[in-house]
Order: sequence, then C-alpha cells, then structure tokens
Amino acid sequence: MKLLTWNEYARLALSYADYSQNEDGSWTVEISVLSGCVTWGKTRSEAALMAKDAVHGWLVTALRFGDEIPLLNGNGLEYLAENADAAEVSYA
Repeated sequence: MKLLTWNEYARLALSYADYSQNEDGSWTVEISVLSGCVTWGKTRSEAALMAKDAVHGWLVTALRFGDEIPLLNGNGLEYLAENADAAEVSYA
C-alpha cells in the first residue's frame, strides 16, 4: 500500500467525480469512492470547486467520527499513519 498526502488522496478521489447536468442547468457531482459525497454548483466550474471542498469535508468528518477511509487504487491516506496513536482509524 502506498501512502498519499492529504492533497494527493483528495486529488485521486476527485478523479472519480461523476458530473451530471440538472434540468435547471446546475450541475451535480458525486464522488463515488467516498460514500455519500455529493455536491452541486450553478455552473460546472462551480461544481468542480464544490467537489474539492466536499472531498476535504468528507475526509475531516470521517476522521472525526472514526469512519473507515477507503483505499483508492491500493493507496491509503498518509495522515492516518502519521496519527495512528491519536485515533483508531481503519481502511475499508
């Protein structure tokens, strides 16, 4: 397992983003590898920025509540290894 920095992990998660345009012209983004990570924006560009924020928020929330952080293509989050003594966090 390779460990990625916070930003590398977030960038990899964003590579799984699925964009869809809504009937009103706004955009929805779902990051399928992070369960329940969904956001939207008025434009595709805004949705992309919101997706980045959503991934970071998803990770912070998962860490806060001790949820499993999924491996992405066999890559884990380096933050977990660095802070293993602070909290028990596991990989899915």
